[in-house]
Amino acid sequence: MSVDENPVNLNIFEGAPNRVLDALPLFDKVAGAALPVRLETSGQAKFYTLADFTEAGRQALAAFTSEELLNPPLIKQGLAETAALFFHAPVHDVFVFNPRHPQSRLRTEPLKLSRREVSLLAGFLKSGAKAGAGDPVRAAASELALGNLHGAHYLYALAEARNPASRARYPLCSALVELGLLQEAYDLLKADWDPEGRLLLAVIHRKTGNPGEARKILAALEQVSPLVERRSIETAWLDLEEGKEEEAQKAFQKISSSAFDKVEALSGLGAALARTAFKAKDKGRLAAAATALRSALVTPSPASCRIFFQLGNLYFRSGDIVQAEACYRRSAALAPAVQALANLTLTLIKAGKHAEAAAVAAQVALTDPASAKRLSAEFPKDRLEELFHAEEQPAPAPAPEIPAAPPPRAAPLPMPAAPAPVPEAPAPVPETPAKPQPSGLDSAAGSFKFINPNAAPPARAEAPSLLAPAAPRDASVSGRSRAQQAPAPQQVEIETFRDVMAAHDAPTEEESRKDDFISRAFRLASDLEDEFGRKIYFNLDGLSEVEKKLRLQFIKARSSQQGNIDTVKSCAAFLCYFLQERHKGRLLKLTDFDPWGWPMVFELPGKKVTTYPVQRVWRLLWDETVPEPGWLTRYANWLTDTLKDPAQPPGGAGAVRARVMSHPEKLIDAHTEHRRMLVLVSSLSETSGIEIGRTGLIKLENVIKSNFRPNIPPTTDGWKLLRCYGHLLAAVLERDFKAAWYNVDGEDGGWSMQLPWKDFVFPLGKVYKTASNRDDLSAYYDAMLTEKLKYR
Repeated sequence: MSVDENPVNLNIFEGAPNRVLDALPLFDKVAGAALPVRLETSGQAKFYTLADFTEAGRQALAAFTSEELLNPPLIKQGLAETAALFFHAPVHDVFVFNPRHPQSRLRTEPLKLSRREVSLLAGFLKSGAKAGAGDPVRAAASELALGNLHGAHYLYALAEARNPASRARYPLCSALVELGLLQEAYDLLKADWDPEGRLLLAVIHRKTGNPGEARKILAALEQVSPLVERRSIETAWLDLEEGKEEEAQKAFQKISSSAFDKVEALSGLGAALARTAFKAKDKGRLAAAATALRSALVTPSPASCRIFFQLGNLYFRSGDIVQAEACYRRSAALAPAVQALANLTLTLIKAGKHAEAAAVAAQVALTDPASAKRLSAEFPKDRLEELFHAEEQPAPAPAPEIPAAPPPRAAPLPMPAAPAPVPEAPAPVPETPAKPQPSGLDSAAGSFKFINPNAAPPARAEAPSLLAPAAPRDASVSGRSRAQQAPAPQQVEIETFRDVMAAHDAPTEEESRKDDFISRAFRLASDLEDEFGRKIYFNLDGLSEVEKKLRLQFIKARSSQQGNIDTVKSCAAFLCYFLQERHKGRLLKLTDFDPWGWPMVFELPGKKVTTYPVQRVWRLLWDETVPEPGWLTRYANWLTDTLKDPAQPPGGAGAVRARVMSHPEKLIDAHTEHRRMLVLVSSLSETSGIEIGRTGLIKLENVIKSNFRPNIPPTTDGWKLLRCYGHLLAAVLERDFKAAWYNVDGEDGGWSMQLPWKDFVFPLGKVYKTASNRDDLSAYYDAMLTEKLKYR
C-alpha cells in the first residue's frame, strides 16, 4: 500500500497555506477527530487521558482527522468538541493535527496550532459561515455581544487581516482578554498609544498581577468620553483586588446605576458584596451579591461564562448546592474549562449524583489527569470501580510500513501580530507572586483549584512571566506603517435589535419554580383550580381561564390597585411560562424595568423572534377598558404561527413600496420596545438632556457627529447608543408630526413610520445613516415641517 492509494482526505493538510486563517477551510472536509489516549489508574478508578508526545522539544496534544491514521487506544469526538478540549487544556500549549505520534499508522502532513490558533479553529467551526455575509466586523460584534468569544475572535481576526488599518484590533483584543489569551492580546497592543488600546493594556496588567502598571496607564488616560465608564470600572476592580472593598462597592454601585452596559459593573458589585458578606457572615449582603450577579446575567455578554462561574462559587460557599450546580453547568456549557468541570463534579458529588459526577471527572481526566485523580478521592471508595471502569482497547495488528509523505514544510506561521517597534532592549517584568484569588472571583480560564478546603491543591505547570513592559510610543505608531493607506471606505452595515437580543437555554421547570416571577404561574394555577374545581393546564384552555380571571378583576368597581398589580403579575407569569414550555422561549428580566419591559426571546435555526408577553397583561393597568375576550389566545396563536412560518415577512423599503403593514401584534411589540427605549433614554447621562423636539434634534445631531466617524463601524456600545438616538428621533416624529409605526419587521434600521400625509420615514435607519454619512437632521426635520404645512 502506498500513500497514493490512501483515500484523498487522509492527507488533507498537504499543501496547506502557511497562514492558519487561510488553512482553516481545510477542516470543512473533516467530519470528526480521533484522539490517542492512554489508560490511567488511581486506586480502583480507571480513566483515559490524552496521550501527549514531544513536538520540537515541547509536550503537545494530538488529534487525527481519521481513525484510520492511528492505532488504539483512541476516542472519537466532534471537531468542535476537540477544539474546545484543546483550548482549555491547562498544561499543554502546542496542538498538532495528524502528527508523527507514537500511535500513528500513516505519515501525513501535520498542522501545528498554538492555543490562539485553536481558538480561531473553534471560531471558524461555529461562525465561519458568517464570514462571507458582508462586513465581518459587524458579525464579530454580534458574536461578541452574545458571548461567542471564539466566533468573535475568528471574525475580528479575519477583519483585521483584510484591513490592517481598521480598528478591529481593539475588540479583537477584548475577546482575547476574555478568553484568557492575555499574552497574545498584550503582544498586539504593547506598542499602541490609542486610548482604547491603553485601557485594554491596563486590564491585562491587572489580570497578570501588575496593579501598579495598570494604575499608571489609567492615570495617564485622557478623559475620553466613551472610555470614562470603562476606566472607572477598571479602577474599581483594582481597588477591590487591593482590599478596598467599600470603595470598590460604592464605585460599582454608582456605575451600575448609570451605565448603559451594566454587566461588568454588576459583576464587580457582586464580587465586592460577596467578599464583605463572607467576612462579616452577612446573609443580607450575600443575597444582594447574588442578585447583582444574576442581574448581570439577564442578557448574554462576553462575560457570561465568567459570571456564571463567579455566581456558582458564591452559591457553593454559602451551601446552596442546587444553585451552584446550575451555575457551574451554565459556565461549563459556555466554556468547558477544567476549573468549571471540576467544581461541577464536586457539586454533583455533594448532591449524590455520582454517576454523572464520574462522567464529568472523566472529561477532566482527558487533559488534567492529576486533577481527575484528586477528584476521584472525593467519591465513595466502595463505588470507584463501578463508576470509573474504562476498558483497555485491544491493540491492532501492526500496520504495514507506509512510505512517508513529502518532507513537511515549515510549520504554519502564527497569526501576524503588530509589527515590532523600533528595536529596543526592554527589561523583563519582575515576576509577581501569585496572590490568592478572593472567593467568587476565581477565573474560569485558570487551571483547576479545589474549593474543598480539605483537598490538596493541584499542581500547575510552571510558566515564566511572559509580559514585557509596554514601551511608550508616539500615537502615530499603532502597529501599522505610516505609509500604509487604508482601503476605500465601505458602507457601514447596521447591527440590529435582533442581533443584540438573545437568551440562554430555556430554564427547567425546577428553575422556573424557584424564579421569583415565573413561580407566580404555579401559584395562580393552584388558586384557579381551587376556585373553579378543575385542573388548570398550561395550554390555551388554561390561558382562557386566566383571561376570565383578569376580566373579573378589572371589571370590579372597587378593586384595589395593589390587588390589580398582583393579579397582573401572576397572570403575566402564567402566559410567560406557557410560552416558555410551548416554544422554549426565555424571559429576559431586565433589572431597570418593570416587568412590562421584559422581552422574551425565541431562537430557532435561522430565525429569532423577540416579543413582549408581559405587556399583553400589563396593559390592563394602563388602559381604562378591558380588551375583547380572547386577546391572549390571539396573541399566543400569532406567535405560534410566526415561529412556524419559515418565511421572513417583508420589511424595510420593500414593505413600504408594497404597502405591507406589520401584523397588529408585531406593532404592539414595536410600541413596547419604543416605550422601553424611551425609559432607558431618560436614565442615561448621554441622552437624558436631549429634549423631544426640534431643539433636541439639533443636540442629537451634534452628539452623533461628535462621537461617531464616517465609515468606521461603531462598537457594540456605540450601536446601543445609536439605537437610543433612533428612538429619540422616532419620539420627535411621533409628537410633532403624528407619525405612527407602520412596518416593523426585519432589521430595526428598516422600521418605518407613516405620516398623516401618507409619506413614510425610517427613524432608526436615519440615525444610523447620520452616524455613517453625516446626514443633516435639522434639514430633515424642516423638510417634514414643510410637508406638514402643505398637508394642512
